[in-house]
Amino acid sequence: MMMMQSLQRASRRMSLLAGVLCFAGAVRAADVSDPAAIVARQGGATVSIGDIDAFGERIPVERRAAFFNSQQRIAMTINTILLQKQLAAIGRSQGLDKGMEGPVTDQALADAEVAHFKQTLQVPDLSELARERYIAHPENFDIPETLDVQHVLITSTVRSEAEAKALAVTVEAQARENPANFDALVDKYSDDPDKSKNHGLVKNAGGKRVKGFAEAAQALAKPGDISPVVETAVGYQVLKLVAKQPKRRQSFDEVREKMLGDMKEDFVARAVKNQADQLRNQPVDVDSDLVDAILKRYAAALPTPPAPAAPAPGKAK
Repeated sequence: MMMMQSLQRASRRMSLLAGVLCFAGAVRAADVSDPAAIVARQGGATVSIGDIDAFGERIPVERRAAFFNSQQRIAMTINTILLQKQLAAIGRSQGLDKGMEGPVTDQALADAEVAHFKQTLQVPDLSELARERYIAHPENFDIPETLDVQHVLITSTVRSEAEAKALAVTVEAQARENPANFDALVDKYSDDPDKSKNHGLVKNAGGKRVKGFAEAAQALAKPGDISPVVETAVGYQVLKLVAKQPKRRQSFDEVREKMLGDMKEDFVARAVKNQADQLRNQPVDVDSDLVDAILKRYAAALPTPPAPAAPAPGKAK
């Protein structure tokens, strides 16, 4: 027997044996017209021509032939069905098919088995490991600085430089007189093209690269404070502080529950993957003659490519 190319699917590798296999010791011609013909076996599960055709029914008919016109995709399909059937068999052995609503399909049983596996998995106490991770990398739990402002932008593109500066001074005076009315000033005066979407709100203003803008935002002390007129490369600006919180490191008690939730989720996901890998890594027997026959059957259904256009009269070939 020859070894087919190892396939990678969802970061998991398994090898499919290819070659002339003789199931039950009898040599026979590949017959894809027989739905019961066995294409592959693994761990007590089998994949038949009928299983592959049923899988193909889920693919839009106009894309089906192109999908199966690949030995790799056929092998991936076989892997998928084998894993599903093995999980379904485990679920059936545990009585998960009893009382199921709707059709008791291999897909439904496989899903039920994975859900049952997660529910019954014993998760160890991860508290000490969580504390160790916190101590090793406390910087991962820093809350970055919050510095959000609203701004009114006055440009000189539709007015003179002097007019733009004078209008910005007027906006500053009105904002100081009534900071709560800053939204109305944005709507009335700002030349920011995005003001209808953001109402002049700029988040993380301390990180802005426009010279003068970040410095003016950082100089504001408490929400509601108004900046002097700031001259920047894009125009004159007046800022109002919306929110300001310094960078802060969360304590272990603050992050403990979230850490434990994330670690439990990761533990369960790894356990599910390990279970699937154990099933996938069992020896697989594949009837390569049938795989080739499937490939040829779908290749025959592919549309014939159009013939190349004939050269125009008088043109060189």
